[in-house]
Amino acid sequence: MTTRSAENAHEPRQVLSTPVRMNRIWWILLGVSVALNVISMAVPALIKHPLTTGQGEIRMYLDVFVEGNLPTWWSVALLVVTAVLFGIVGVLAKSAGARSAAWGWWCGAVLLGLLSLDDHTQLHERLDRIGRRLTTFDSDFPFYWLIPGVLAGAVVAAGLLVLAVRLTGRARWLVVGGGALLLWSALGMEAMQGLLIARHESGPLYVLTYHAEELGENVGVLLLMAGAFAAASVRRLPEGTLTLGYANPRPRP
Repeated sequence: MTTRSAENAHEPRQVLSTPVRMNRIWWILLGVSVALNVISMAVPALIKHPLTTGQGEIRMYLDVFVEGNLPTWWSVALLVVTAVLFGIVGVLAKSAGARSAAWGWWCGAVLLGLLSLDDHTQLHERLDRIGRRLTTFDSDFPFYWLIPGVLAGAVVAAGLLVLAVRLTGRARWLVVGGGALLLWSALGMEAMQGLLIARHESGPLYVLTYHAEELGENVGVLLLMAGAFAAASVRRLPEGTLTLGYANPRPRP
C-alpha cells in the first residue's frame, strides 16, 4: 500500500486507478448498531424468562441502559475505530500539504479517543457529585453530571468545529452533522431521560428514549467516520495495489 497526494492526480497511474467505495462497510456497521438496539428492546419484551427479565444476566448483558456490556463494547469500538481513522486522515492531509486540516483531524482523534475512554470507564457518571456541588437547589432530577458534562461537550463541539472550518463539501457536513447528533444524543437525550425519571416515568416512553440515545450516539459516530472517508481517497491500481491520498481541497479564504 502506498500513499499519494490528490495533487498528483495528473500522473498516468492515477488515471488508470479506480476508487474504492466504503459505503458497504458503513451500512454494515449501521445495521449492527440498529440490531443491537432492537435486540435490547425485544429480548425482555418477547422472552419471559428469569435470564431475560428484571436483573437477569442475559438482559443485563444486552440492555443498552446498563454500562459494561455488549452495546457499550460496540459503542467504544466505533469511537476507537473512528479516532484511528481521524489520525490516519490527519497524516494524509499533512502529506498533501494541508497542515492546518491535519491538526484539525488529530484534534478530533484525541477528542474521540477521550470519549471512548469515558464510555468504557463510565467517567461521566462519576461527575455527579461535582454537578451537585455546582447547583444551589435540590430536585428529583438524577443526572447532575450533565452540568460538568455540558462543559466537556462544549470542548468536543469546539474541537470538531475547528476541524469542520478546514474542510469543504461532503466531509465538512458529515463532521458537523455527526458531531451535532453525537452531542445531542449524549447530552440532550440524557437530559430528557432525567426529566422523565423526575416525573416517575419508567414505562415504554422512557425505554424508547434511552434506546434512541444509544442509537443516536452510534449514528453520530458513524457520520464522523463517513466524514473521514469522504476526506480521504482510496484507489485501486490495475495490479491490485491500494493508494491512499487526501481528497478534500483547502477551503477558499
